[in-house]
Amino acid sequence: MQTSVQITFALEIAAMQLTPSFKMDVLKVRPTSKLVSMRLGSSEQPQPAMNLQVAFEIADIQPADGALGTIRLTPAQQARPTATGSPSFAVAGLQVMPNIDTAPVQLTPLQGAAPVFVTAACQISTIELSPSLQIASIILNSNSKQVIVQLPGAAPDSADSAPVFEIANLQVSDSGDNIGMMQLNLVGTEPKRA
Repeated sequence: MQTSVQITFALEIAAMQLTPSFKMDVLKVRPTSKLVSMRLGSSEQPQPAMNLQVAFEIADIQPADGALGTIRLTPAQQARPTATGSPSFAVAGLQVMPNIDTAPVQLTPLQGAAPVFVTAACQISTIELSPSLQIASIILNSNSKQVIVQLPGAAPDSADSAPVFEIANLQVSDSGDNIGMMQLNLVGTEPKRA
C-alpha cells in the first residue's frame, strides 16, 4: 500500500502567456529553491484536519512520461520554503507571439517578482533509513501531469479553488537535482506550442 502525499515547489513565473482576451493560459516557471514542503495527501475518509508540512530538499528528479516521475528527497536542514509577494508583479517584457492564436501575448516578470507555489500529488514508494534509524531519504512517484498553482499568502485550504494546470514540458537541471524549467498549461484550454 502506498501513501498519498502532496509536494509543493517554490517557483517563480519566468513567462506568462495570455489569451486574446487577456486571460492567463500558459505559465513557464523556474525554481527559486531546492527546498520543497511535503504534507499528507487528502484522504477519501473523513478525518480531523491535519496540516502537517515538513521541509525536504530535492536530491534527484527523474521525469517519466511528461510527469515529475521519481523524486528523491532528503531531510532539509532549513525551514520549509516560504515566499512573500503580492498578487501583482512588475513586467520586464511584453512580446506578441504571431504564430500562436490561442495565447498571442507573453509577459515576462522581473526576475524574482512573481513567486508561486506549485503542488503535485505523489505516492511514497520508499523510505530509506540511516544506520541511526533516521530518515535518510524518501522516494516519491508522481505520474499525474496535473498540478495546482497558488500565489504566496493563499490559505492552505484554498487549494481546492486554485487553478489546475497540466505539465506540458518539464526540463530538469543539468545536475538532475531540481527542476530547470516547467511549462504549465491551464486545464480546459487547447494544447500550446512551447
